[in-house]
Amino acid sequence: MKLLLSVAAALSIGFASAAPAIVWKAGSSPASPSHISEQTDTRSFLSSVFDNDDSASSSSGLSAVIFLVGRDSDGSEGLVSMASSGKLPGVQAKHAHADSIHYHVDGVESSRTVAKDARLSGGMNVVEVALDEFHRKLASLAQSEQDEEESAVSVEGGKKVNKSEQKRRRAISEADVLIVSVTDKDNAAAIDSSIVKAIDSKLVRNVILSSIRSTNEVKHSRRMAVVDKITKSAQGAASRRRLQDNDQNNNNGEQQQATGVYYVNMTPNIFAGLLFFFMFVFVTHLGLSCMNMIEGQDVYVKKMPAIGREV
Repeated sequence: MKLLLSVAAALSIGFASAAPAIVWKAGSSPASPSHISEQTDTRSFLSSVFDNDDSASSSSGLSAVIFLVGRDSDGSEGLVSMASSGKLPGVQAKHAHADSIHYHVDGVESSRTVAKDARLSGGMNVVEVALDEFHRKLASLAQSEQDEEESAVSVEGGKKVNKSEQKRRRAISEADVLIVSVTDKDNAAAIDSSIVKAIDSKLVRNVILSSIRSTNEVKHSRRMAVVDKITKSAQGAASRRRLQDNDQNNNNGEQQQATGVYYVNMTPNIFAGLLFFFMFVFVTHLGLSCMNMIEGQDVYVKKMPAIGREV
């Protein structure tokens, strides 16, 4: 129930561009999680998680595992529906032991964008994996280095692992941060047990549970970004015009005029061009119609009638 209330509160605080994020830290057992409602972008959020990692210098284990719940079939946020339907009982039990809950993380549009921000924020090896690859990674961390090297080129099911699979396993073995993408089509019990397993594992220093924003939120955020860019551009142009005007009276008039920015569908030059085009088409059609009405005689004779007998 607390998990559902936290996710619902996150959506109500930042409806336009918010994505909730719950953080668990290994070795941290606060009395209650820290509730952070300030807006922050994904890169700053991940930087704060990685910077506060006391065991970041350790070469063993994973620095972070990020679980991203995808959108539902109708484009809505998937974490809300999973929490409201009680599909994550293990996560709900671990909710009270979370280190912090961020209610407004901006920029969580896809696993690819989150991976890009994670690479730029921490300078670590980031790999997007599935649930089975995540479990294999935890199992390989429990083995020795020699066993891991042997398993990378071993024979699986009587068939030798191809080069692409070897490259994939090598990238996962060298990864510091794993991004696990899950959807409502996956087994909810497997998702819940995987998150709990990552939280309880001593080999994972940070566990982040977040959700990809809904389609409507992403579209609305992009529209707001475009409007904000246009507004800033118009304000910058107005300020440049004011700096070029030395007349104080005209300067005051321009400042008052720049307070309200209005947008039109076309400029005067475009409108004049359209009018000229339509006028040109009309005159051309009229001229061709008049030329088509010109008629000549229907009968041609070799000998012209005598003068005075033309009729």
